[in-house]
Amino acid sequence: MCATPIQSPTRRSRRTERKEETRAELVAAAARVFARHGYHGASLDQIAAEGGYSTGAIYWHFSGKEDLFLAVYEDYARTRAQEWEEIRSAARDDTGPRARAFADQWMDRLRRDPESMVMTVEFVVHVWRNPRLHKRFGELAALGRKDLAHILDQASKTQRLDLRMPPEDLATVLRELGSGLALAKLADPDAFPDGLFGDFIELFFSLLAQRGGTGQRKSLRRAGKP
Repeated sequence: MCATPIQSPTRRSRRTERKEETRAELVAAAARVFARHGYHGASLDQIAAEGGYSTGAIYWHFSGKEDLFLAVYEDYARTRAQEWEEIRSAARDDTGPRARAFADQWMDRLRRDPESMVMTVEFVVHVWRNPRLHKRFGELAALGRKDLAHILDQASKTQRLDLRMPPEDLATVLRELGSGLALAKLADPDAFPDGLFGDFIELFFSLLAQRGGTGQRKSLRRAGKP
């Protein structure tokens, strides 16, 4: 009786890696095609050709165009979270300028890659008209808010900021403020200067830092310390 060949763990691992690589390449190709043609103007044939695959490869990894777009959006959300972490690590210690770095990077990104914002807005309209997508898209959209809330929560502790509201709520307001300004900028590039968002964010967090410092001094005085 012949023994059953044992499959090498290395071969299994390489198969899994190649599967992940193919999926990532399809997502990247889809992002480029969606950016050029929009969600509704893009076809799976175009995306397959862009990535050098067949449409069968797309259906192996995704259920269809909606599923593929959601993967593109998730990749975008995770990229933004990575960008935020890089800004947080490199920013100065001063509260206002540190916060401003996030706003300036967003406006710079919009200038370099307006297609991502346009593509997202187009899909948001599609989601709004298709309630079955609300839950899944909402979960992906929440990734950015959660990441920003985590950054705000850490800043409140390390820099002793008195946020005056839950980090999750503040993250939602600031993130959607940035999105709203981005939409206005797309519609009318000369509507306001690129630095306006940064000006507001720097002022806002500088005032929070001053309030936090005042609160700390009051606490020390109540404790009988100079």
